[in-house]
Amino acid sequence: MSRLARQLIDRGYFVLLSSASPAARPLSFSEPLPAGRYAVMRKPNIGYDFGSWSAAMLAQPQIFDAGRVLQVNDSLVGPFNPLDEILQHFEETACDWWGMVRSVQFTPHMQSFFLGFTPAVLQSQVFQEFWSSVRVESTKTDVIHRYELGLSRLLESESFASEAFLEAHGLPELGENPLISGWEASLRLGVPFVKRELVRNPAIAPGGERVSVVVRDMFEADLADWI
Repeated sequence: MSRLARQLIDRGYFVLLSSASPAARPLSFSEPLPAGRYAVMRKPNIGYDFGSWSAAMLAQPQIFDAGRVLQVNDSLVGPFNPLDEILQHFEETACDWWGMVRSVQFTPHMQSFFLGFTPAVLQSQVFQEFWSSVRVESTKTDVIHRYELGLSRLLESESFASEAFLEAHGLPELGENPLISGWEASLRLGVPFVKRELVRNPAIAPGGERVSVVVRDMFEADLADWI
């Protein structure tokens, strides 16, 4: 996470880390982050990623007044390459909101691990009310269906235009996660991340046992250094 945060800071972003760590000691980073360019907000370890994002949005409402906002979670391992191309794609989009990957699993939607919003969305009442409505869900599946899919449905229903860096139609079989079933194709199409779940349990994806070899060959990176 520190390497991702450092790239965002170097690009000019202020990073707010919404941490659910129960440890009382300050967070430590594998790479030091520049003072004044990040902040850490502590919260109870409940609510999954949408709980953390909701807590941050409501505690720091000036986020809604920002020029552009990226929303990222820690379900990814990486980035193994610089993010300049991906960030430029977001920063130059003429759409109202953006995602690194659009999936067709369940229904077409932006995968929530890397999203971006412009003022058109940030300052809208429906977006702000969405974050006020987030509640603690008992399972990850409930979070996905209520909030990940729900956010895409909401913004689409309000006619906000969207764009994705990777449109994943046809990448894996219909109904499957493109960064799980299509992990290798996603890497080769410019997404410099793999899902943490895949690294921990390679059996969940076709060819998953090869993920460390592919990452090493493509990026000269050792996954053991990232976990």
